[in-house]
Amino acid sequence: MHLLHSLHMSGQANTSLVSEFILLGLSQNPDLHLPLFCLFTGLYIVTLGGNLLIITLIRTDPRLHKPMYFFLENLSFLDFLLISVTVPKMLDNLVKNKQSISFTGCISQIHFYQVFMVAECFILAIMAYDRYLAICQPLRYPLVMTRCALDLLVASCWIIGLAYSFAKTTLMLNVVFCGPNVLNSFFCDAPPLFELACSDTSDLDLFQFTAGVFVGPFPAMTVVVSYIPIIYAIIRIKSAQGRTKTFSTCASHLVVVALFYGSGIFSYVIRPRISQQNQMDLVVTVTYAVIAPMLNPFIYSLRNKEMLCALKRLFRQKNV
Repeated sequence: MHLLHSLHMSGQANTSLVSEFILLGLSQNPDLHLPLFCLFTGLYIVTLGGNLLIITLIRTDPRLHKPMYFFLENLSFLDFLLISVTVPKMLDNLVKNKQSISFTGCISQIHFYQVFMVAECFILAIMAYDRYLAICQPLRYPLVMTRCALDLLVASCWIIGLAYSFAKTTLMLNVVFCGPNVLNSFFCDAPPLFELACSDTSDLDLFQFTAGVFVGPFPAMTVVVSYIPIIYAIIRIKSAQGRTKTFSTCASHLVVVALFYGSGIFSYVIRPRISQQNQMDLVVTVTYAVIAPMLNPFIYSLRNKEMLCALKRLFRQKNV
């Protein structure tokens, strides 16, 4: 982390640089810090517990050793990491009543957050393709979704996330921040940080435009293209019970996709183009950074009979 700060300082010796950023957080009222601390501590614990439970169920129950649950396990792991990048620092600031983060800490937070978020974008896209194969091409499904293919697909998500974030972080280190240093967020997020740059950001803007097409719209389009034939196949099922059963395997994924992509598009596509920021920005930021990782385990477990059965079996074993 010291290397990040050294790289930022090199070549900028004659410029008054920002050494830390002030995070406005969720409220400037000190009386609300304790209630907010208790609330988000509870949300954080629930998120960690829920995602760890999903991972445990899939790891320990042989009936869940299927491609769909392998991807779900990786999604839960990403949600576990995603919320751990942002919330602990926010809780620390609420306790200390000091809403600040160092330059190095800010860049590091953005770097790891981008890694996990981009990887999750592609995991969700792969999960849509998995459902397409299972419903529309069931005979090819076991031939395509082999163990080697599963490992390769998940590894590709991580590699894309790491490559994208590394390139973006490298470009960010060449940007000068010389004041103001106040971020309208509770963690270091890229859009509000770029607004504080006082040097040329054309290279960074070009990278975000070109690479952003691949890491944003491409996974979203994969989801859309996968679900068009899925919906058509479900409609063609004659029995209502068959349609309901088939659609139930996709419903949880669709809810998670809508929550993740909806809030993400607003934060990274719509919000940067709005000159006036308002309280709604914080609501959306909390949604994709805190609420979405917390809800995902419950969405998948409560709407999935196999997950509920696995949960019951786990509790029965514990009782025995």
